[in-house]
Amino acid sequence: MDKPEPKEIPKLQPLDNPEETKNQELFRRARNLYEYQAKKSKLKPEDQQWFNKLLNSGTIADKISAISIAIKEDPKHSLSYIHKLLEIGSVKQREKSIKALFALKDLFIHIILNKGLAIHFDQGEGDDVERYYWHTIYKQIQYFIEIVSKASLDTLSYVRRQSIIIMVELHCAHPIPTQALIPHIVNKFGDKEKVLIQLLTKRLSTELSKKPALTYPIIREVYGFLHRPNQLQETQYYCLNFMNSLNLGTQDPGTLSYMLRIFFILFKKLVTIPEAETNHSKLFSQILRGINKTIPFGQKFVNSLQELYKENEALIFKLIATSENFKIKIQTLYFVYQIQQNLNDHYYRSFYSLLLHSELENTSLAELFFDLFFLSIKQDCNIQRQKAFSKRLLQVAIHSNLAFTITSLICVHKLIIEIPRLLQGEEQTAYDPHKRQPMYSGAGNLDELKVFQQHYHPKVRQIVERIINGSTDILQKTNPLVEYSQSTFMAKFADVQNKKMNRISYKSQSDFKDEDAFKLKYLKQKLLDKMKKPQKIKQRQGEFDDEDEEDNFADELFEKELEKNDIDDGDDFVDDFDDFENQQVNNDEELQEMEQEESFQNENDEVENENDNDYDEIDDNDLEQLLGVGKVKKKILKKHIGNKRRLLKKF
Repeated sequence: MDKPEPKEIPKLQPLDNPEETKNQELFRRARNLYEYQAKKSKLKPEDQQWFNKLLNSGTIADKISAISIAIKEDPKHSLSYIHKLLEIGSVKQREKSIKALFALKDLFIHIILNKGLAIHFDQGEGDDVERYYWHTIYKQIQYFIEIVSKASLDTLSYVRRQSIIIMVELHCAHPIPTQALIPHIVNKFGDKEKVLIQLLTKRLSTELSKKPALTYPIIREVYGFLHRPNQLQETQYYCLNFMNSLNLGTQDPGTLSYMLRIFFILFKKLVTIPEAETNHSKLFSQILRGINKTIPFGQKFVNSLQELYKENEALIFKLIATSENFKIKIQTLYFVYQIQQNLNDHYYRSFYSLLLHSELENTSLAELFFDLFFLSIKQDCNIQRQKAFSKRLLQVAIHSNLAFTITSLICVHKLIIEIPRLLQGEEQTAYDPHKRQPMYSGAGNLDELKVFQQHYHPKVRQIVERIINGSTDILQKTNPLVEYSQSTFMAKFADVQNKKMNRISYKSQSDFKDEDAFKLKYLKQKLLDKMKKPQKIKQRQGEFDDEDEEDNFADELFEKELEKNDIDDGDDFVDDFDDFENQQVNNDEELQEMEQEESFQNENDEVENENDNDYDEIDDNDLEQLLGVGKVKKKILKKHIGNKRRLLKKF
């Protein structure tokens, strides 16, 4: 049983100060009348006795539970009880304070604030007692916010975590009386622990998706937080990441317009900084991501956005040309694609050079790249430029990984379906793959498709055949960048249990698709080649069929040892025959244990061999040749020869 708390809780000064109101006399009369009504609505004598006992001698948990029950029973006359919870919440002991704050948070959300609006006495409506009650609740909430804001700056991460949860839940449930929480909530984006920032981003974005009317005040506070003097770049990154995590489909148009303005202001500010794309690459990426994500939901502001784009067009294309970060390049091009009504030569020239970027094959924005590639080429009216783009993409795909290669072929196939002229034979011209302008490269037929007909992967050959034959059906329904990645392929071979044991379990060949069968065949052939290598251990040194064969083989080895004459005559004959007999008994026990171990191992081997039925070309003789003498048999032979040597020395 918990011991009573030895220390008394410090008393909190009354929060209902008449001097804060215009009509102090009216306020005092309302307070006296409320106190008179509260005394009349006390608990029953037996309940009051039990309640007083808990308050005087119970633990903190008992006190919080008793006070919470009393408040739920009669919220209208519970100001004194709320005051006692605030006293507990203001203690220096963190655990006690957090318990009281959580209890108050739940009471405010579900009981107290559901009954009316906490507001100042001079602004309240209704009779004087009602105005006094809500005025006091308002002052208690302000004091509660003060306590929680101090807890959010605590040195312990656990206390800061709990304070974040309390602030977000309370404000999103009742935003009007808790407006003072907004600066403290936004301030936690500068917390020193990344885990707490992620928690805040997740909880706040989830709540704002349900209640979009609360988004604008918080975004406005975030904007001010971003422009604080000497603000860390990491903190700015987390603020922008929060804005990008919002569900824009549920937000108001005014909020979306304000967010776009913020992104454009930050973009214009960063783009003028020398080497900003290198030193502020993460910020650039978040800003461009926010612009590209917000534009589809803000079509009403396209005209104003186009004006902003025209003012900064030169800076934007300079960023595309000079930046070494692939993500910044592709996101900026996507931004230009969404803003420009007619894509110009400058855009296509920048995109054409992007196809040779070293990060193209392994970028995390591969889906965005292929979407932008398809939309841009489909929208173009210049057939020479369309062929130049297609040829360069195929040339890059020849030397890329499987997922990128298959996705490139599917993208080209879709373009050929939309633009049949890409496959039509035209007069051949001198093709120059190094031209900066794709329309002047002299691109002709897509001869690169013939190279893929000899590709090692059957899926690639299948897609190419469908392209050449003029098929208009795209059989691929899933994302090829995921389906044909190396991790997805390896997941087909290994399960979770075998990963823990560092073992690989092979499935039946019938469980794999045609395009994966060649890898299974490769693994089988690799194992066969390994078994065909000459083994250092002779064939006769395999496992024995019976004990007689084992003894005969041990005798042969013993005779060979005698012929070598390598027995040291200078050894001390300390071991007598009795010691040898005792040792022989111990050896026999050890042999029996080792034979049991070998039997258990053979049973395990039989279970494991059931998973290898697909390897028909591998027989048991090959496996024995590969394994050689088992560990248990080796121990038996060594002990057998050692015992015979001791007998020879004795006699």
